[in-house]
Amino acid sequence: MFKLLLTLVIVFTNTIFVYSNHHTNTKNNVVFLKKQHFALNKKHYDDTIKPVGDTVRFADDSIKFAGDTIKKVPKVDSVSYKKSDMAFDYPVYYDAEDSLLFDFQKKKAYLYGKAVVTYESVVLNSAFIEMDFDNNEVFAFGLTDSTGALTGKPSFKDGEEEFEADTIRYNFRTKKGIIKEVMTEFEGSYLHGSKTKMQPNKDVHMINGKFTTCDLDHPHYYFSISKAKVIPNDKIVSGPAYLVIEDIPTPLGIPFGFFPNTKGGSSGLILPEFGSEDSRGYFLKNGGYYWAINDNIDLTVIGDIFSKGSWGMGILTNYKVRYKYSGSVSFKYGSNKYGYRNINQQKESNYSLQWKYTQDPKMRPNSTFSANVNISSSKFDRYNNSYNIGNALTTNKQSSIAYSKVFANSPFSITGAIRHNQNNSTGAINLTLPDISFNMSRIYPFKRKVKVGESKIYEKIGVSYTMNLTNQISTSDSTFFDIGFNNITNGISHKIPISTSAKFLKFTTITPSFNYTERWYLKSFQQSWGYATAEDTVETLNSQYISQFSRAWDYNTGVNWSTQIYGTFNFKKGSLKAIRHVVTPSVSFSYLPDFGKEKYGYYDDYSRIQYNSNTGQYDTVSTIYSRFTGLPYGSPSRGGAGSLNFNIGNNLEMKLRNKGDTVTTDKKIKLLESLSFSTSYNIMADSLNWAPVAVSGRTKIKFLDLSFNANLDPYAYAISPYDSTKAYRINTTSFSENGKLVRLTTANITAGFSLNSKSFQSPENNSNASAYETLYGNPAMYVDFNVPWNVRVNYSLGYAKPYMTSTIRQTLNVSGDFNLTKKWKISFTSGYDLVKKAATPTSIDVYRDLHCWEASLHLVPFGTYRSYMFQINVKASMLKDLKLVKRGSFYDNLFNGY
Repeated sequence: MFKLLLTLVIVFTNTIFVYSNHHTNTKNNVVFLKKQHFALNKKHYDDTIKPVGDTVRFADDSIKFAGDTIKKVPKVDSVSYKKSDMAFDYPVYYDAEDSLLFDFQKKKAYLYGKAVVTYESVVLNSAFIEMDFDNNEVFAFGLTDSTGALTGKPSFKDGEEEFEADTIRYNFRTKKGIIKEVMTEFEGSYLHGSKTKMQPNKDVHMINGKFTTCDLDHPHYYFSISKAKVIPNDKIVSGPAYLVIEDIPTPLGIPFGFFPNTKGGSSGLILPEFGSEDSRGYFLKNGGYYWAINDNIDLTVIGDIFSKGSWGMGILTNYKVRYKYSGSVSFKYGSNKYGYRNINQQKESNYSLQWKYTQDPKMRPNSTFSANVNISSSKFDRYNNSYNIGNALTTNKQSSIAYSKVFANSPFSITGAIRHNQNNSTGAINLTLPDISFNMSRIYPFKRKVKVGESKIYEKIGVSYTMNLTNQISTSDSTFFDIGFNNITNGISHKIPISTSAKFLKFTTITPSFNYTERWYLKSFQQSWGYATAEDTVETLNSQYISQFSRAWDYNTGVNWSTQIYGTFNFKKGSLKAIRHVVTPSVSFSYLPDFGKEKYGYYDDYSRIQYNSNTGQYDTVSTIYSRFTGLPYGSPSRGGAGSLNFNIGNNLEMKLRNKGDTVTTDKKIKLLESLSFSTSYNIMADSLNWAPVAVSGRTKIKFLDLSFNANLDPYAYAISPYDSTKAYRINTTSFSENGKLVRLTTANITAGFSLNSKSFQSPENNSNASAYETLYGNPAMYVDFNVPWNVRVNYSLGYAKPYMTSTIRQTLNVSGDFNLTKKWKISFTSGYDLVKKAATPTSIDVYRDLHCWEASLHLVPFGTYRSYMFQINVKASMLKDLKLVKRGSFYDNLFNGY
């Protein structure tokens, strides 16, 4: 109906009326409409538009003519139209919260109060909008309120493009526009322009502009540019520009600017970092080129150069295919020279290779492939990553490339892997190339297909199978490419475990088991005592591997019995309601035959003459060794074992009554989360039958976490007659030797707690009223616990005395962070070695949020790795090279004196 009324208004330009009791001047041919929504369509202006029934009627008394006494609108029959020049190609929808004013002579409409105009994908919002129907144009600007503040600034949106300005003039037909004082967002960056022209292809030309990543109307910093061109989803090109910080121009300027403006990555130069070190001199680091190859892969090439001859280079690529896989590859090489040329200069080369690959689970549901490779020279992290104390202290590196597959609708699966383990302290490298495992999950071969009644004990017999194949290489980083026969070991292992379980006396469970293991090797180990060559004059121990097929098998069997015993002590009075004690005892027996007997051929021996300092004579000493020493799956055990294993687990809890609330349940408190004792007795051994008693436990006292463990040996020890620094256990009880029932060999206690800003708060303390009462009632007692903070304290005490010499280890570590304000954050980690009386590695980090900038300080105040790094930089990744860095590397500490 409103569309029809609007059509009549446009056609009968000589008919003037006022809608909703708002009178207007009839001489100016103006219509003033109040708070309605309209749509203009080409259909309403073309040749002939026939109203329904060829009749248009106005509602009685709803419209009054200015200066007329006619109360009712005359009925109009057979209305004819002529073609209008105000024709749009698509519907134009517009609305205004306050009022809508039409000027038919000028063919314009004026929209007041939260006005909106929509044409195709273009949406224009403003406090005021002027529509020119002759020129298909809109003009929008904000209005000042009663306080003089500008409100309702126009905002323009066309698809994904959106901006706000002081004034906007836009032509719907040509799609051109002129905008003043505009701020446009492009992928996290903002472009301000005093005068801007919009082209039909959506290119933007502007003069007197500002480029920044600060989202404020008055940015903290910007590049002041004389003129610029914006190509959407491509780039921003500017003329001469200079950096302005807090409205202060800086001497940092460029003859022209080129800023990426794409949703994906964009290629470009990476600016190097400038600095200096005492050992390597002035440097330019991490400079290079970034190449955005396509949406799936990129490439970064960087390099370092030092004034004293050191240099480095690196290649990094990231790749990702959606729903398939993702990962990265990185290779770095560094050549370091330190010291003075022609005097004491030393050279050292280091390398690092990293590869990560992650398969998306949707790619192959029944199989996975993954890679996490981290290989480097032993000193790479220490010297080439000398700004990171965590990397410098790294001693072990591990790598793995793995593939696994589960065969659908079967118990079988297979896994293949390549593994790498490296010790940076010793330089030792262990490679597993490859490691293959074939598995059959547990099956029940005697289980009936159709269950009738309860299951029989033999139906619960389960069998599984595992086959492992491995090939291991032991070398070092210095001899990595010089691998010999003795560095390679391999083998195949077969394991078949069989077990079942059954209830015994209703409340206990018995679990018998049988395990068979077989090993296949392609070499065997041999040792002898004598002259290695005919020229040798001193006998030595000669060890070697002999290439031959070897087979070793063994088996063991056992049975386990376990149950749980509950004891509850109830209290009728007081806050303590009950104490519950749960005891979990278990007894198991395992039998392993003696596979060290000569008939198995798994062990051999050699003899040598050794001087006995106690008797002053030479004795013949025979040493037994395994023919499978150093091979992957070891050797069957020698001596046999028939062990009775005992374990008692304990859990202690108490329950407190809740007197104040009848709805809330009683409170449970764990006094001891666990306390266990375990030992074993070997019935087949001729001596030293009892194993040490192992004690372990943990509990929590309010916020304090406490754990402990200890080993108690019932036997005494004796000093070796051949070496006074060595000792061994003897078949004499500790009680008969020194009057002590057991001998404490190791003990460890750890205690720790975490506190934060919420630890001491209660609902009353959280209220503002309580805070103000505390502040004004007694200001000295007021502490603002609303400031976020966290503190973690750990204490560790270790004791070890296996024989004569005892050692004690005692450390205290503290770490935490707190926010001085919402924008200030300080974190720290430190500790103290109470035995060495020295501080452990300490670091302090300070962070300041500066809105569109950020500042950070990393400080290691003392020690070998004493260093610092201060950096202030722009947050946005687009301008990540806009930063100021000052650092002091601990690299100079490592080579101080060269």
